[in-house]
Amino acid sequence: MSEAFPLPLEALRRRPDVEDPTLQAYDATDLLLVERSLEEIAAAELSGTDVLILGERHGAITLGLAASGLRGMSVYQDRLAHERALEANAAELGLGGSYRQLSDVAEAAASARLVLWQLPRQVGAVRRTVAELAGVPSGALLVAGGRVKHLSVGMNAPLAEGFGAVEPQLAQRKSRLLLARRNPELVLAPAPEDRAAVSVGGRRLELRGAAEAFGGAALDPGTKLLLETLAARGGMEALSPASVVDLGCGNGTIAAWAALAWPAATVEATDDSRDAVASATASLEASGVAGRVRVVRADGGDHLAEASADVVLLNPPFHQGGTVHTGIATKLMRQAARMLRPGGTLFCVWNSHLRYRPRLERLVGPTEQLGRDRTFTVTASTRRG
Repeated sequence: MSEAFPLPLEALRRRPDVEDPTLQAYDATDLLLVERSLEEIAAAELSGTDVLILGERHGAITLGLAASGLRGMSVYQDRLAHERALEANAAELGLGGSYRQLSDVAEAAASARLVLWQLPRQVGAVRRTVAELAGVPSGALLVAGGRVKHLSVGMNAPLAEGFGAVEPQLAQRKSRLLLARRNPELVLAPAPEDRAAVSVGGRRLELRGAAEAFGGAALDPGTKLLLETLAARGGMEALSPASVVDLGCGNGTIAAWAALAWPAATVEATDDSRDAVASATASLEASGVAGRVRVVRADGGDHLAEASADVVLLNPPFHQGGTVHTGIATKLMRQAARMLRPGGTLFCVWNSHLRYRPRLERLVGPTEQLGRDRTFTVTASTRRG
């Protein structure tokens, strides 16, 4: 399939996302989406400005179309690392300026006649994004796809509610496309608000979820262990940090807890996901601490100054897409070490089977175990002077 692809796939890179010989900058779903979309574009005589691309990662879809001569595609990317990878690959291939980067899905929905979508893995994320596509005109074609192992029958319902009857295509190279055409008789109901009230670490929090924020509004079990371990540990108030960073904040649970636990501290919450930033912002507002926390979309906290934080709190992801990989955790640990002042503390929770303690010792400094359950380990690492 890739032999006829309009783009030299070997030229695509993942940077600034994690790069590793085991990780590709494209998958078979990207290739299927481009090939099918080129057929539909030719048949309906569409232009690039008619195309809306969702779920783009490192540029295979967008630049595949651009290499075929199309211009003006609208692209929405949740992660900043993906946005920057697309930009860098476009420049490297001489295709800069061939697409329009969106900050909101709804921004281009009304003009989209063809929607290409590399589907997220969570049904809830599909449902919430479909709601944002309410402005797509009748007759517009949706070409969505994913790896077969990540697709579920449950995704068909929100896709059908938003567009119409879903037509699954034959699987190829372990990927499958789903087609649906916008039915003018459908009235799309707003997605239900994703919300949860939780008590953790002695604090009552109101959590909110957005489309691709990891876990939605749920309390992550690793985060729960981290906060309960810290709350049970004597002398936490005596730390009295002036500056606290929630690195990779997700739905904002840790940042909200930190703002309540250390009321005199300046708290910064960062994530490279647009939806995580939206989710965290809503959670902080609902928990009554929005004025105490700054939420920033950033790649690994790269906007923060060196040696500027007293405490960093981290619950790192352990996967890249559908692949278990420690690269992003290592990247975040390095960033934590960079932003911590000498003597500052990184409180980290991680899946115990990953055995991160030697890595934390090497990257940050002396590390002690604070807590552990059947799945997770909580550690404190002190930044070397």
